[in-house]
Amino acid sequence: MDAASSIRPAGRTVELFNENVFSELRSRAGIPDDFLNTGWDFANFQHGGGKGGSMMAFVEDKFIVKELSVGDHKSLLSLAPSYGDHVRTGDTLLSPIYLHFRDMASDRYLFAMRNSIGKSPFKACYDLKGCADDKLIEKEGERIKAVHKRIWKVGMWCGQVNWTDERKRYHAGKVEARRIQVELQPQQRSSFISLLKRDTDFLAGHNLMDYSLLIATKEIPSGEESPGPSALKLYRCAGPNGKDLLVYMSLIDFLQVWTTGKRVARCIKVCECNKATIPPKAYANRMLTHFTHQVVEAQDGSAADPEDVDFDSLVPEKLISPPLPTHYSNTLTASRTSDALA
Repeated sequence: MDAASSIRPAGRTVELFNENVFSELRSRAGIPDDFLNTGWDFANFQHGGGKGGSMMAFVEDKFIVKELSVGDHKSLLSLAPSYGDHVRTGDTLLSPIYLHFRDMASDRYLFAMRNSIGKSPFKACYDLKGCADDKLIEKEGERIKAVHKRIWKVGMWCGQVNWTDERKRYHAGKVEARRIQVELQPQQRSSFISLLKRDTDFLAGHNLMDYSLLIATKEIPSGEESPGPSALKLYRCAGPNGKDLLVYMSLIDFLQVWTTGKRVARCIKVCECNKATIPPKAYANRMLTHFTHQVVEAQDGSAADPEDVDFDSLVPEKLISPPLPTHYSNTLTASRTSDALA
């Protein structure tokens, strides 16, 4: 039987795209061709929480199936051969993609990638772009609802009096995300920055922007084996109270092409500061510059004491709410384990 004929995501008939590329990537990762055939259903789809509203489903906490817009489908069609070469020829922070397909029954385009941060609950989870779009996704196992200040929501722009508690909490999370720092040992930091530069150069070369660095953290008892598949890349550090802090990092959502529509959006958002909608080369440079500053070297093999976000130091008119009720350090100190980034 042809290998492709054994691929039936959720038992459905599908059309495959660039299967020569993705079959090789699956083989290299030790993932069988039928990895999506069971363990999930299209009824499991839920909103991913991003601005685009894409639907997604988790498969045994190891993989994520995500719906693609027509534009993102075309982007992945074009990118796949180069993406395959990029992944095969060096280490990368890009989230691993293993299948691109169309569900024949619903005519929807989808792709499957590894879940690069493992299963919730997290100590904290951040979606970071190095700009005003940075946000906190989860805190102490609780999802933070996104309440955006859209341009057509006039009341949102007229001061805090019209802000709901959910909006205030979301904003406080954005402030925390913007100020987060990660401490690595010098060699590990150098490796991370090199990977980030390699990946952002690759994405800029393909006219792509608006991607994020996903950072998630968990606490486990000191010395305990890290949860989730061994393929997950992580940094590990000694945390408080005899626990270890696990830090996962991955580049996600990298299929957005710089188009005329993006140029128009950039003009519409002229009143917004430090926005995400900028050209690919500028986006890559900003991402690299931001994380060169936010990922710092630990001193003499030991990190400074964790320090919470100092909300009192913020400009008063920018401070809409107090810190989130649960406290979390804005300095993460990590040491790479055997299954970490090279």
